[in-house]
Amino acid sequence: MEQFRRGKLYTYSGCIAFPGGAPTLLDMAVSLSRECRYAGNGMRWWPVTLHTFVVCDLLPNRLKLDGLLHDSPECVTGDAPKPTKTDQFEELEETLLVAIYESMNLPFPTPAAREMVHRADKQALRGEVYTVGTRALQAEHARCVKAENLVMKYLAEYPPMECITPDGRAPMEFMRRFRLYSDMRK
Repeated sequence: MEQFRRGKLYTYSGCIAFPGGAPTLLDMAVSLSRECRYAGNGMRWWPVTLHTFVVCDLLPNRLKLDGLLHDSPECVTGDAPKPTKTDQFEELEETLLVAIYESMNLPFPTPAAREMVHRADKQALRGEVYTVGTRALQAEHARCVKAENLVMKYLAEYPPMECITPDGRAPMEFMRRFRLYSDMRK
């Protein structure tokens, strides 16, 4: 991690040491609700937060918290398309994810749990490319009607301003789900 500059990273709620520090739940909720997937190249504006809601809905209760947090490093890095992610970038995301779990006193997910979250993430992608994502990805991914229906549900339920404003319904729902899913683990 030495290759990353050390210093302060300014987040919505303040600043964190970087690397090594972790954003707060509020930082994640606000930033991920504003961060557009597909680097803005989708058919519609689709924020990371709504993507995580779809992922959560595709997981069993015991993994919903991991689904909610799976893209949480993107509140620092942004949502970079997969082909642009270098090994160093992926190492940074992993370091941030570990720091986030540690800062929240949560056990880091097992490899098996991470694989299940990854599969739900891929299902969500398959729903997105036929509804809000990049049409070109349709040639690479089969449809997932269940995920498509979830995407359309959240697209209707959370118009952009409900995501963009810090007190909008999407960031508030992200935080509500965090508390709910944390309680489900107890």
